Formats: sequence, structure tokens, C-alpha cells
Amino acid sequence: MREDTAHYLTRVLRLAVGATFVAFDPATAREADATIASVDPSVVLQISALRAARVTARRPLTFVQGLAKGDKCDAVVRDATELGATCVIVAECARSVVQLQGARRTSRLERWTRIAQEAARQCGRADPPRIELLPWKDAVSTLEDDAQRFCLHVHEALPLGPLLLEALRTEGAPIAFAAGPEGGLTADEVALAMTQRWQCVSLGALVLRTETAAAAVLGAVRVLDS
Repeated sequence: MREDTAHYLTRVLRLAVGATFVAFDPATAREADATIASVDPSVVLQISALRAARVTARRPLTFVQGLAKGDKCDAVVRDATELGATCVIVAECARSVVQLQGARRTSRLERWTRIAQEAARQCGRADPPRIELLPWKDAVSTLEDDAQRFCLHVHEALPLGPLLLEALRTEGAPIAFAAGPEGGLTADEVALAMTQRWQCVSLGALVLRTETAAAAVLGAVRVLDS
């Protein structure tokens, strides 16, 4: 067992020998009942037969987040996981200040994947979202053909609300959202998204931080689609 997982079970949850919990396999979205058999010198578990997970996402739900500074993308991945996203794509945009290359790129992607798995464990879902890091042009073109696509843009007047309600009427239909980095999307990036059937929409008069947009729209989906 990974050291961080053992720490979470015995130090955070304070589980002792004989305690039971539900363990999940993020690679297959299956789960099993687990019992702690030993904690010293290492944590040993007894695992029952795997079964289909009881708590998984209700529909394919993608969030494309423009690559932002600091730990902002960490927060987006964490929030998106807890709110039911099935895929989070961090998109390298023209106004992205951060440049990820080589080992740093690999390390950051691994970090976001780990954050998604930890957030899934915390909120009780067995299917953490797939995490990708792509250029903007690839990020907006790698979706299900029938996905409803909404690009959040501060200069757009078309309100998201009515369109989102209509999209949610079809049970299980894929939905995708996209937001730019701190400086927003360029006109060329918006135009490119529109050629891929993204609708540019507004979240209202208030200007949100880039790391807040995901929680706003995915929270709406979570409430309305529950």
C-alpha cells in the first residue's frame, strides 16, 4: 500500500485493526469492502470481491481549464472531481504565464492525477476524472461528438442558464465547459472553439476568478442533475 494511503487510513480517518471501509480501484471504477488486518509494521488489508461502484458520475462531464499560475489548477482539479467531472483538461493557452516542459510537465500532470484520486476518495466516488494536459486547439476538439459545449467568456452576453437547463434534460448526455487562464482567451482561441461547435456563454455581470468558474458551473450541474 502507498504510504500516503496508509497515512490517510490510520492517521486522518484514525481507523484501527478490525475497522472496515470501502476501497476503490480508480483504474476500473470498481470497489470492494476492506478490513484492516494489521497496522504494524505496515498496513495490511483484507479485500473482498470487487463489484461495480455504487457512486460514479451521472454523465460524461468535461471541464477545460486554461493553464493558470500557482496552485489554481490544483483547486480546479479538486473541485471538479468533487462535483462530478469525468475529465479535466488543462489547456495551454496564449495567455498562460506558466510554461511546462519535460520533467516539469510530467510531474505536474502526475500531481493533478493524484489530487483527483484523493478528492474522489474524500467524496466517496470510485471514478476519479481523467486528467490531461493539452494545447488549447487539441483540448477543444477531443470531445464526444454529441457533447453540449459551453465556452465561458467574460465579453459574451448569451446567458448560460437556459442553455444548461436544456442540455440537462437529456439524461446521461455529455456536457463540456471551457474557461481561459487569468488573462482570458484570445479572440483567435474563441474563434477556434466556435469552429468546434462550442457556444460562447456568460455567467452574468460578476467577473469570476479563473479558478472559481469550474466550481460555479459544475456546482450548477451537480444541483440540477441530482
